[in-house]
Amino acid sequence: MSLLNPTRGPAPQIKPDVFRWIYGAWADWIETAATSKGAPRDYVALPLLVATSALLGNSRWVSPWHDWEEPPVIWGMVIGNPSAGKSPALDAIIAPLREIEATLAETYAAAHNEWNGKNELAKIVAADWKETAKNALRDQAAPPDRPTTADAGPAPIRERIYVVDTTTEKMAELLSQTGRGLLAYRDELSGWLGGMDRYSDGGDRPFWLECTGGRAFTVDRKSADQPIIIDRLSVAVLGGIQPDKLGGLLVKSADDGLLARFLVVFPDPAPLARPSQKLDTSALKVAFERLRALPPVTEESGKAKPWLLRFDPDAQEEMQQFRIASRDWEAEAEGLYLSHIGKLPGIVARVACILAHLDWVAQPAGSAPATITADQFRRAKELVGGHLRLHALRAYGSESAAPEIKGARRLADLIRSERLPRFTVREIQRRNLSRLTHAKAIRAALGVLVEADWVREETESTGGRPRHVYIVNPRTWSEPLTPDDTVTKADKSPSPDLLSGSVDMSLPGLSLPPLPPIASQPQKEK
Repeated sequence: MSLLNPTRGPAPQIKPDVFRWIYGAWADWIETAATSKGAPRDYVALPLLVATSALLGNSRWVSPWHDWEEPPVIWGMVIGNPSAGKSPALDAIIAPLREIEATLAETYAAAHNEWNGKNELAKIVAADWKETAKNALRDQAAPPDRPTTADAGPAPIRERIYVVDTTTEKMAELLSQTGRGLLAYRDELSGWLGGMDRYSDGGDRPFWLECTGGRAFTVDRKSADQPIIIDRLSVAVLGGIQPDKLGGLLVKSADDGLLARFLVVFPDPAPLARPSQKLDTSALKVAFERLRALPPVTEESGKAKPWLLRFDPDAQEEMQQFRIASRDWEAEAEGLYLSHIGKLPGIVARVACILAHLDWVAQPAGSAPATITADQFRRAKELVGGHLRLHALRAYGSESAAPEIKGARRLADLIRSERLPRFTVREIQRRNLSRLTHAKAIRAALGVLVEADWVREETESTGGRPRHVYIVNPRTWSEPLTPDDTVTKADKSPSPDLLSGSVDMSLPGLSLPPLPPIASQPQKEK
């Protein structure tokens, strides 16, 4: 494969008995849904976790120990080619949410119509009171008290559980109204991620970076005097993306932690099979409605706050061992994969909370979970540390490259997209590209491209100090690159302690035939 499309290792696998242990009563439904949609089961399982996290929102938080609290919200990204079944699998989870949203919309419409009637009557009563008060004041008499029927009260608020495409300001407004949290769903995440900050003067990215923390957040509005205040900013994010589009984002994106927040699945395509029956999502809808109905704790002041699920002592010990393992993984990781590993202890606590509630809604009766047990945490640990981490390694592995490889990929992307015939280090430096702002980094990246025959260095005589120009091999942008391109430079890659399998993360360059001789540039006459 080419420098732009690094070789990826095999998809991580999870044993059937381990899968059933992790997902419990939901394992059969996930398998059925995946078969029905012609998709890998990971494409159904991860979205189920994300949707559950959004419905829990700020009603339930998890606390491994004192002074450590996590909202349950997680972000999920399903990666695959256009025909891999991402959209149908995602729809298996979104369909019941869509039905619930439709019911909420009908309830809101009825309530709003009723309020509109009261409001029109209130306007009449208010107008009549104003006239009566005006006459009383004119006659130097005491005006009557304003009648309570002169005010219809606040308009009803439409409950929401997920949004598809909205501005940051509108999202903040919805969050300030619901208090519980929301799911942001995009069938194709590349547009959302790639368009971040395009229309908002840089305000979108800081907002979304805060959406997994559950902290207070204020959004200042240009069109209003009062800011939008969100007590607990909690938003789950879910969507799909194609591998090549993710690769472009990895090359161009700054490592600010946004992409590292995603749990990802990047499985091999499922075998094509004709479904034997239509998928029944009624049980999932009932489960989602029970999750949505979970109340938060009401303080004496009347404000709501999350119910804290604390770890039992055995679960706390399991968490400590997981933190130690994460530190070992960090020592062998780089780039975006390193950033992702750093977030795993918090994520695994959240997933334990999610699994505990999925267990609960699978049963027809019983109290909602009040603690996190060691068994629930072990299942979350195996899922996050032993399976999903390997998917992240497969997806983000090219970002775990040495700096010169990352820079070479950025340059290669520029050469192909702009069909550059030649350039100098200074010309690249002026572009202020990510990872290529310093001459030393640019020269290191060019060393990789020279070795891979993407470019050749030429020295031009200028009558003074020689000028170094890099001539691009025309085949890099005149002919398609094929999987037969040979590896000429291997990149260092993590050698993690894999819990379930291994991933080949070698990162090749591109071998092209040598360029024909290029005539020296003529010197200008003095």
